[in-house]
Amino acid sequence: MMKSYPIMLNIEDKNAVVVGGGLIAYRKVIGLLQAGAGITVISPVIHSKIEQLFIENKIAWKNKMFEPDDLDDAMIIIAATNNEMVNTFVASSAGKHQLVNIVDNSELSTFHVPAKLTRGDLTITVATDGASPTLSTSIRDEIALIYDDSYSDYLEFLTLSRKKVKHSTLNQTTKTQLLKTITNETYRQSINVRNAFLEMIGGYEDKS
Repeated sequence: MMKSYPIMLNIEDKNAVVVGGGLIAYRKVIGLLQAGAGITVISPVIHSKIEQLFIENKIAWKNKMFEPDDLDDAMIIIAATNNEMVNTFVASSAGKHQLVNIVDNSELSTFHVPAKLTRGDLTITVATDGASPTLSTSIRDEIALIYDDSYSDYLEFLTLSRKKVKHSTLNQTTKTQLLKTITNETYRQSINVRNAFLEMIGGYEDKS
């Protein structure tokens, strides 16, 4: 079993290569796009959804079979073909400092993409180290029922509140206590309570 280290990566404007052109590759491309990566797809045949992204100039596409030098500038590499030999070839062609995900072989991968739930600035991920992506997805869907869409607005409130508290004239002990208090469920459920807090903390803002 691979020993993994959970991490949130900033890959904005970093180069990512996806080898493969099917629906699995498309799902990987979408995840990379959402993170702001610069994506190149390597495949002689691509799904219409990937083709549309290429037409819209959201990704680059090399209409060819995979070759090792396709990985030269990549930070992240994902092999998502339906050919085990090609995926293995991609893994063996990657440099030791490149991040590699082989969709059908966790042992050849240096990272896995967890099932992800996003609610505004809140991100919850579930991973099984490649043992069962299906289980990860099922657990993610169960968590989604608990952490619903209301958390998007709540996270915006927390972000704004933290900024205001940080720049207030209050002492550090009070600041810490206030930031703990607003994680109480009452603040998540009531917009009026949130607004009252923001109005209160506004009276302590440092005007200097």
